[in-house]
Amino acid sequence: MAHVFKVHVILSWGEQRDYLVANDVEPGLEHRMATRKNWQEVMQGALINVPVAPYLPSGGPLPPIATAKVDDVVAITADEMPTDLQRTRSQFIMAEIWQKQSSQVNYNYLRHDYVPASQEQIKADVDHWCNGTDTRAVSLVTKARIATQKKKFQKELGKRVD
Repeated sequence: MAHVFKVHVILSWGEQRDYLVANDVEPGLEHRMATRKNWQEVMQGALINVPVAPYLPSGGPLPPIATAKVDDVVAITADEMPTDLQRTRSQFIMAEIWQKQSSQVNYNYLRHDYVPASQEQIKADVDHWCNGTDTRAVSLVTKARIATQKKKFQKELGKRVD
């Protein structure tokens, strides 16, 4: 039976959220679950890129992206899949890897080809997770970007999003 995987993450500014794992990561997790007793280890404590605002129906600009730390991962059946959760992005680094690398090496992988503002948040997040750096200044900019994206989303759908 195919599963979907839900992660509980912590953002650098303390907020906690749930996401479904990116579609292209699911087959690897499914294989690990079938072949390993501690299959969750690959995701627990991992750094993973997540959208922190909604995607626009028009396909407009990507929402702001942040790098969160995975607190937990669970497998659920497709029937149990929540319809209100966004999916993570595909970029993640296992805990046992990112904890041994410099924040610059981790950032270089996670920054991907995101817009500069998301890259700044990702850099701040990686520095936070690797070195305990304060992200408040960068996160304020991201929170403003989140509010802007939510307004665009509301306008496109004609409804309110909390």
